[in-house]
Amino acid sequence: MTTTQETFNLVDRPWIRVRALDGGERLLSGREVFEQSRTIERIAGESPQQDAAVLRVLLAAWWSAVREEPQLSDGDARAAGEWWIDQFTSTDVPGGRVAMDRYWNAVRGRWDLLDPVAPFMQVSDLHTAKGEWSSVRKLLPDAESSYFTLREGDAAESLALDEAARWLVHLQAWNYSGIKSGAVGDPRVKGGRGYPIGTGWSGKAGVVVLHGRDLAETLLLNTPPTKVFLNDVETDRPVWEREPDMAASRGVEAPAGPRDLLTWQIRRVRLRIEDGRVTGAVVSNGDRIELKNQFADPMTAYRHSIPQSKKAGTDVWMPREHSESRTLWRGVEPLLLREGMASSSSRDRPPATTADLSGLHQELRVADVEDVLIGVEMIGTVYGTQDAVVTSTIREELPLRLAALTSQDPDVADTIVTAAKQTMDAAVDLGRLAGNLAVAAGGEYSFVAAATEAALAGLTEPFKGWLARVGPDADLQVLRDQWFASADRHLRAHGARLVAGAGPVAVVGREDADGRLHSAATAWGSFTYAIDKTLDGPARRRRNAPADTRDETVST
Repeated sequence: MTTTQETFNLVDRPWIRVRALDGGERLLSGREVFEQSRTIERIAGESPQQDAAVLRVLLAAWWSAVREEPQLSDGDARAAGEWWIDQFTSTDVPGGRVAMDRYWNAVRGRWDLLDPVAPFMQVSDLHTAKGEWSSVRKLLPDAESSYFTLREGDAAESLALDEAARWLVHLQAWNYSGIKSGAVGDPRVKGGRGYPIGTGWSGKAGVVVLHGRDLAETLLLNTPPTKVFLNDVETDRPVWEREPDMAASRGVEAPAGPRDLLTWQIRRVRLRIEDGRVTGAVVSNGDRIELKNQFADPMTAYRHSIPQSKKAGTDVWMPREHSESRTLWRGVEPLLLREGMASSSSRDRPPATTADLSGLHQELRVADVEDVLIGVEMIGTVYGTQDAVVTSTIREELPLRLAALTSQDPDVADTIVTAAKQTMDAAVDLGRLAGNLAVAAGGEYSFVAAATEAALAGLTEPFKGWLARVGPDADLQVLRDQWFASADRHLRAHGARLVAGAGPVAVVGREDADGRLHSAATAWGSFTYAIDKTLDGPARRRRNAPADTRDETVST
């Protein structure tokens, strides 16, 4: 093995792929990303999961860089909130260029991907008893099987150092469970194998990223000041601020805080470098992480688990994963949980990011930035048998006005959550219609999920357009009625097409053993009655809205 590249420092060498506000793509160093954060739209690497992992590592670095700011170091929540507002309304680099430069200079030695003693997010002497290396495919979530990857030839056998760095960060956040290479020096190894300790933390959390108009705003939106800066900063450190890891576990399963968690080393890794490229890796078990009552992640919601609570004899919350199906429709409520919401009696907890923003509502109003449109991105991974394989990924993004996200008025959240819930319920009625039409045609009843999903897919973009209009200054009742009227038209059109395609046998219908007629007409009647009830009539015929507002509906 020959090594022609002796250093690749991620502070100064380009490795982060971004999309600029002008639409162009750039490859930047860690230092450059912060310096140019006001001209960058977002991180834009090989996948949403990778982008989220890289963003979270950058957040941990930035939090450490600014934590000595006077307004953040005295433990005063009000002062921290004022600092946040000042930064959000500024046009400069968040926290200032001096603080970030000072920090990069202090930690630069720990950000070298090829350092011989403490390589970035690796263990320098990690090895198995037989000195084996795994293929570089171990770093690539879509390339371990040759049948399910677009990579061919050299692209699947070696990686440029910048791409390897991105996938290394991704692996620590999302890596699947299962048997890993048994590293020498890890007492947990049996028979040369490292037995499962679980997936990366992000794989068990429904990661929520709030996107602003530029990367600088995104950094701030994902920084809840009370959660990040009012903790014990001495023990809450990212991986590059503590002693380098060894092959064995640290013996710690609970992160000290958000910096520790966002850089948690679920695996021990060593990259093999040949001729300036990564050609292999050792991937073994690292630090297991406890999921129960682990509230250090500010970018996920938490669900109250009744079964776990009964078993433990005390309240237990778990990170809330995103739903694989109907992600947008089911994902709205966890973001907007507020006390006093009529639509929810849940004991779940929203992400700290949205909770803290709600606490800054008045300051945001005074700063006149409430009309900023926020992109709320929901990112997740779905694992297969015993979490030992990735079966699919989740990514959905919806627009919300900052005013809606921060409003302390529970009616705003109720309006959005109710619209999503009842639209889902009405779409389910469409699946029942398809099942009833099958009965009318002489078959057996079976709920047709495809009809429901197709209808919701057609409503997704109109719903996003409607969401962008919701805020505390809007007439919430009118907006709600408009959405329900629009959804009603869309679902009836879908239903009419199902009826038209049911065939002549369904039109005539048939009687069952109890003498009840099952026909296309009776199925349609049941369907229209159900959605009329679900969508409130729809919304009591738009509350008899006057002519000048009757056409203010959302196009479907």
